[in-house]
This record gives sequence, C-alpha cells and structure tokens, in this order.
Amino acid sequence: MADLKITAMTSLAAGTAREDVLHIIDDPTGTPINKKVTVGDMVNSLAAPVTLAAGAITITEALHSHRMLIIPDQTGNSAYTLPVPKAGLVFRFTYGGAAADASDTSIAPVGASEFFSGSLLFADTDGNALSVVPSDNSADDLLTIIKPQNIDIICTGVSTTEWHLSGFVSSITAPTIA
Repeated sequence: MADLKITAMTSLAAGTAREDVLHIIDDPTGTPINKKVTVGDMVNSLAAPVTLAAGAITITEALHSHRMLIIPDQTGNSAYTLPVPKAGLVFRFTYGGAAADASDTSIAPVGASEFFSGSLLFADTDGNALSVVPSDNSADDLLTIIKPQNIDIICTGVSTTEWHLSGFVSSITAPTIA
C-alpha cells in the first residue's frame, strides 16, 4: 500500500461519510506538510459563516465563496464588490442586524462588462405586498438594497461575465438592479 499512487486508489464516491479521512498537504507553496482531515471537519471549515465589515469591501473567492456572508447592522452605507464571476462560484449574503437598517447596502460586479441576471423577490414590509425585481441583464450592474430588514441573496457565477441573482429582500423600499 505504501507504493500505491493516490490516482490508482479506488474511489469511494457516493459512499463518502463525514468521518472519512482525507490526505491533505498543508502549505504546499511554503513548507509542505502531510496532514489528515475528516470530510466533516473540512466541510464545516470551508462553510463557516463570515461576518462582513461595514464600508467598502472587496469580496474574494478565497475568503468568502460558498459561505454565508453576514452583513452587519451599519452606521453608514456599505458597498460590496464581487470578483470576476466564474461558473459555480457562489456567494450568499444575509442581513445580521436586529432591526431594519438605517443605511443602504450595494453589491456590484468588479468589471464594467459584468452583469446580473435573475431576479429577487421583494417583500414590502409597510405595504404588505410581494413583487419580483428583475435584473436588466445588461453590463455594469449595481444591486442596491435600501434600508434592509431581512435579506437572503445568492450570487452564482454563470460565466466570466454573468452573476445570477436569486433570493429575497424585505424592506420598505424595493431594491434596484441597474
């Protein structure tokens, strides 16, 4: 078994369980060290929620992808800039304040040629109505959430120019995607 290459081993595939152990190489670009991790510990670590700072923040694949990104109660407007999209890259934004925020939040692609597709469900909290806010599918998009009370927005990379939006926004004012 010591001379068996990893690529020659039998795949466990659908039989994988959280207690199964994986071989990893820690710090492969620095001082590589062979270590082990359970599937459960790896999944938990990679999916741990991240509380974002308020202000102008650049969202990155390394720190934020496939995690719940909690937008804090803010004292001023915040702007979150997404990286260049790629197929399968996912960011999920949610609001972590205790009450309706007094500030606005915006989410934008990093480049002028990138855009949002999809739509968001808007729950009007003072008019007790539901509506759909569609994207315009054009370049240089900006999603603005005005004084959020609750949000759950998923941005999924479809290509190198397209972010697909899904989810909902609860507020007294509809979000804009333009």
